[in-house]
Amino acid sequence: MARALARSGWATDIGMRELNEDAYLADSPVFLVSDGMGGYAAGEVASQTAVRCFRPLTGYEFVTGEQLEATIADAAREVDALAHADKTPGCTLSGIVLSRQGKFPCARVFNIGDSRTYHLSGAGFSQVTRDHSEVQKLVDAGRLSVEEARYSRYRNVITRALGARSGPSVRADTFLLPLNMGDRFVICSDGLSGSVREEEIAEIARYMEDTKETAETLVQRALGAGTTDNVTVVVVDILDCAPQWEYSDSNGITVSAAPRSARDDTVPRQLRG
Repeated sequence: MARALARSGWATDIGMRELNEDAYLADSPVFLVSDGMGGYAAGEVASQTAVRCFRPLTGYEFVTGEQLEATIADAAREVDALAHADKTPGCTLSGIVLSRQGKFPCARVFNIGDSRTYHLSGAGFSQVTRDHSEVQKLVDAGRLSVEEARYSRYRNVITRALGARSGPSVRADTFLLPLNMGDRFVICSDGLSGSVREEEIAEIARYMEDTKETAETLVQRALGAGTTDNVTVVVVDILDCAPQWEYSDSNGITVSAAPRSARDDTVPRQLRG
């Protein structure tokens, strides 16, 4: 019988804004961050609406691929329905749900927009998600370096979101990762990733033990770096899980991004190197 035990900690700060438009959920088996989009009216309503759609999943031991798909679809519809007159609220969404692949415990990582999910394991620290933003497109095209993207005038332009005229159906990127005891996930709004370099996030995530203190330290590091944005961080530690996968992180093996339908009959492919 598959099992997974997680511990989480979180922190959020308004930054230099008049309102904190970030929202989060950290209640096993669901851990996520949603960032109300700046420049749109009622961004905080959009992010809170998205989070509310995920609350019915809390209390389950695991979330299936079908449940995750259905919940993301519900969030897209409900945030889109907030639009009226001159108000078109929008938000990002990123996080993980604890799930199973056959008999093995895994994490289903999902993402819409430029909030991020990072993964720390025996294989190292990596950004699992990929931003849906104009600067990411420019980086992918070789027109901007990662460092230049941090200061680009396009850094706040989002290319995919819930709401914000995106319609009632929005595709999320989904990824399937095997869970191992000792894994850590860092989920954050761009108030962190836009102001603190990945190497520094990785160092804090790697050497701090307590999840709450880690989240608080990352938020304070973003504020110290001069961010003017809201900052929200959720840190998730996998304390125990079984059965163990037949291959380990020490071999540098990860699992590929799942296709658009992240269902339970999707078999992970091992990618080496």
